[in-house]
Formats: sequence, structure tokens, C-alpha cells
Amino acid sequence: MARAFFVTSETGGRANKAVSDKVRDICVKLGADDYDISPYSQDIRSICIVVCCFPDELRAAGFGKVRKLIKYQEGSADIRLPMPYADFINADDEMRYLMVVKTITEAVAVIEERCKKSRRAVFDGKGMNEDILQKLEVDKEKLDGIVGCMD
Repeated sequence: MARAFFVTSETGGRANKAVSDKVRDICVKLGADDYDISPYSQDIRSICIVVCCFPDELRAAGFGKVRKLIKYQEGSADIRLPMPYADFINADDEMRYLMVVKTITEAVAVIEERCKKSRRAVFDGKGMNEDILQKLEVDKEKLDGIVGCMD
């Protein structure tokens, strides 16, 4: 069986290693291999979040496009959100980490919003984000003012 919660990255330029290292650290802290999403939804059984970070010229060529896909019949969500490349590259290590965390929480919020709007699934994104932030030991207020996705 596939993992219920999967976070990965698609990157270009100087962001490659930095983003993937942050995503890997976050996944370890979350225990992403065994992260149980069932307390937040019986309808959505699989979530894939892709953190994208490409230089402007690659984004213009089509890399790092936003995707907010929920397949209700399959119970799956595939969310891809781009972070601003220049902001990420110019940030310090802690800010980079928080930018990735913010992008992940924004992806979870997208799933909740889409489910609520469609009325085809119930998803407690707020509860999931609270759990994620608790496991990562990040105060919600620390994400205020942090640039996550560009969408």
C-alpha cells in the first residue's frame, strides 16, 4: 500500500539541495512514512504535497506549475505549490525551513478549502496543520509574515 502522506520537492537552480534537505528533515520529524491522515478525513486517504522552487526563467518555461488536484472517487489529493525562488535563495537557513513548512501548511489548507467547496469530501485541514506544527515544534505565529507559495 502506498503511503498516506507524501511530501517531496521539484526544484531547479541553486534551490535543489536546500529544498530537498528541508523537505527530508520535515518528513523525518513528522514520521511521514507512517503519518496517519485518517483522523482528518475518511474521504481523503492519500495526500501528495510537492514543494516547488524554480528560478523565474524555468517557471516561464513551464516548470513548477501550480497543481491543486483532488480525485474524490480515489480519495487522493496532489497539491504542488511554488515558492518564490529569489526569496528562498536569499533567506537564511531557519527562514528557508519556515518557508517550506508554510508551503506544506498552505497545501493542507488548499485541500480543506477544495473539499469544503465541492462538498464531496470532509477534510479537517486546520486539525492536520495543528498536528503538523506540533510535531515540527513550530508555533503558528512564527509562520505569520512568512512567504510560502506564490499562488
